[in-house]
Amino acid sequence: MLRRIDRYILQEWLKAFFIVIWLTLGILLLEDMSRNLKNFIERGASFQTVATYYTLITPNCLGTVLPIAFFISILYTLNVLQLNGEIIALRASGLTVLSITRSLWGAAVALMLLLFLFNGYLLPYTSRTTQNIHQQIDYAAQKRNTQEDNQIDVQDNLCFYNPTSERLWRINRFSLYTQTGTFATVTLLTKGQEQKRLEAQRITFNPADHTWHLYHGRTWYFDDQANPTRFEPFQHTHFTCEETPQLMHCITKPLKTLGIHELRAITHFFPRNYQYFTEHRIQYASILASPFICLIIVLIAIPFSLNQVRTNPVVGVSKAAGLLFLYYALGGIGHVLGGQRFLPAIAAAWFPNIALLVAGIVLYRKYAPR
Repeated sequence: MLRRIDRYILQEWLKAFFIVIWLTLGILLLEDMSRNLKNFIERGASFQTVATYYTLITPNCLGTVLPIAFFISILYTLNVLQLNGEIIALRASGLTVLSITRSLWGAAVALMLLLFLFNGYLLPYTSRTTQNIHQQIDYAAQKRNTQEDNQIDVQDNLCFYNPTSERLWRINRFSLYTQTGTFATVTLLTKGQEQKRLEAQRITFNPADHTWHLYHGRTWYFDDQANPTRFEPFQHTHFTCEETPQLMHCITKPLKTLGIHELRAITHFFPRNYQYFTEHRIQYASILASPFICLIIVLIAIPFSLNQVRTNPVVGVSKAAGLLFLYYALGGIGHVLGGQRFLPAIAAAWFPNIALLVAGIVLYRKYAPR
């Protein structure tokens, strides 16, 4: 049961929380509009498509906004209560700091669970869907300028290696729009030694059953010394495997442009000991570890706010900016340590959370009012 004082503090916090959310969310959406809206209009996107895009991108922005808004609103609310003398009055009535702030701790737990749902389920869906909308708009724009579908969204020299199945791919030109390519080579290895190679003039992919079809080519066979022994021509052959054109294209993108669904696809596909995608694992683990910052926020906010004597609430907001800068700086350090393999990917992702947790415990024990 929430006491009257719990409802009052929760109500004061919610006012600040939603104000900060709307301000920061509005800034992020305006920033996205300045980058993409003009391109959407120039490429002939319909109003419904644009509206769907910005409806879906809002949860993506919220994933970034919620921890920041929570931090600022917590500090602001506690500073206002301290400035008005309400905290002193409540403590004089016999309430402890933990008892006064228990509604905020409950809000932190609820927000942490919400962010878990966001990061684990909603964000992968919205990230994948908004990317598909971008692709469809680009496809439509390219289609107006060409009569051949296989010239839309063409990738040159599409290369990929599956370390688990020891399968090496190279496709000279591949269209992600039509899922067709030309001049493909698929090499099958055994302990790094070439055993079989398929060469084809044309290749297609069927996403319904993950089947690759190769046309007008030949199959080479090799001995234990990697010397060709014979070849067999074919008009058409096919096989099913876990490699997809989207995954092949995905690994060529810069890390900062990858959505959570793409990071999850990469980290689940390649073995954990495959060092080439260490930074991708750190980035994906960081997204899943980020919800725990909500609890650390309250732990740090209490000593920073309640230890001050009638200071302006803006001071607390300034401290929030400094602490958030420190958090993201520590996250960058963790990425560097993980990328250099001084830390495992999971430890590198949790590094800023653990560092701020230790700092929060020290600050709470030292400065939080008894």
